[in-house]
Amino acid sequence: MTRFADPLWFALALAVAARVALVVRDRRQRVGAFGYSSLALVAPAPGLRVMTAALPFALETLAMLLLVVALARPQRVVRLAASDRYGIDIVVALDASGSMAAEDFRPRNRFAVAKELIGDFIRRRTDDRIGIVTFGSRAATRVPITYDRRIIEAVLAKAEIGEHGNGTAIGHALATAVNRLRNSKTRSRVVILVTDGVNNSGSIDPLVAAQLAAAAGIKVYTIGVGSEGPVPLPVKRQNPFTGAIETIYTHIRGELDEKTLEAIASTTGGAFFRATDAQALGAVLKRIDALEKTRLTAPKREQIDELYVWPLGAALALLALSLLGGETLWLKVPA
Repeated sequence: MTRFADPLWFALALAVAARVALVVRDRRQRVGAFGYSSLALVAPAPGLRVMTAALPFALETLAMLLLVVALARPQRVVRLAASDRYGIDIVVALDASGSMAAEDFRPRNRFAVAKELIGDFIRRRTDDRIGIVTFGSRAATRVPITYDRRIIEAVLAKAEIGEHGNGTAIGHALATAVNRLRNSKTRSRVVILVTDGVNNSGSIDPLVAAQLAAAAGIKVYTIGVGSEGPVPLPVKRQNPFTGAIETIYTHIRGELDEKTLEAIASTTGGAFFRATDAQALGAVLKRIDALEKTRLTAPKREQIDELYVWPLGAALALLALSLLGGETLWLKVPA
């Protein structure tokens, strides 16, 4: 679309028109003040004489009209898509402690299922930046917030149970996630904390970390995973007779601290969810996906290209041609 930023300058076109009218009137009424001998032998042809006399004036008039157009500032406007969206920043804090190896999320353990479903969740969040924190007795940032889904998927695939110790440092994990988001400039920042245990490691209390999140305007969704009652947990041990590493199963009872997870979510304006199997965990992540949909559309934006340089350049070129021609090609010869 083309528009004029200052169309009021077009009023000057009336002055240009008035000048043309006055010049035409004067030329029609002009009477010679004295006579002179005939110059018929050296005078140009009548048609050429008229043309050469009028051409400089025509060029000047056209130049002035182009200057008026330049003053009105023609612009080319490109409207950018109004469907552009602002994403949010999300950090997923995933428990990688030893208890996440429990196999109540069959056919695999809690950790494997959680990784797969978190991967699905991330792939749905196409407009967002995502970060990954894994934790056990300590927490570590595996992926800073990024749009690069390939890096996130690769890191999730390589994450292993027990790589940060077998404890559960919920407070440390939450504080690490908050630290990754505190300098973010997006309007909405979210932590999704997935754990199956109780805070038993680290020097940061989970509720203190929740208060830090709330102070920074970061919302925390907590997901407690694991079925109730005794669950099978594979344990590797060395056979004392053969020396081979064997896997045996023992049963453990979940120690999920629902009260603390609910308090974390409540303090930050998030929500607590309980997932007792793979289907429930998938449903929870879909609910969070629906709750944190990007609702803000980008304001209508315009890309504006100024076009005044073209009529301005043409006007200056015509004025130069008129002045140069008046001194060379179109020297005035008495009619």
